[in-house]
Formats: sequence, C-alpha cells, structure tokens
Amino acid sequence: MAFKYTAKIYFDDDEVAHESGNDMDELYNWMLIKAQGKFGNFNGEIIENKTGKVVKAFRKSPPD
Repeated sequence: MAFKYTAKIYFDDDEVAHESGNDMDELYNWMLIKAQGKFGNFNGEIIENKTGKVVKAFRKSPPD
C-alpha cells in the first residue's frame, strides 16, 4: 500500500531524515520532534505523493 504523504527533514540543504504515512498531523509532529533540541538551520516539508506538492512545511533557525 502506498502512503499518501512523505515528510522530509533537511539540515541546510541536505536531507537528514524522511518518513511516510497517511496522517499529515502525525508526520508534522514527527518532524518537530526530530528537530527538537537540535541546533542549526533545520526545515522540513510534507509532500502529497500523488501530486508532488508541498502541503505543509516548517523552518527552525538558530537564535541570533
């Protein structure tokens, strides 16, 4: 069974983790948990596999 969404986490421009599933909220929480406590330029996106469009994203930057 193919999943509806794929979540990807990046550090700067490099992908560091990915996960697939059918629940967008669970994937968004997974991304936030994975980036929690880490320092640097983390960002992530959830892509709808059928269309290839980004349906949700986040960005975490280090404090100034």
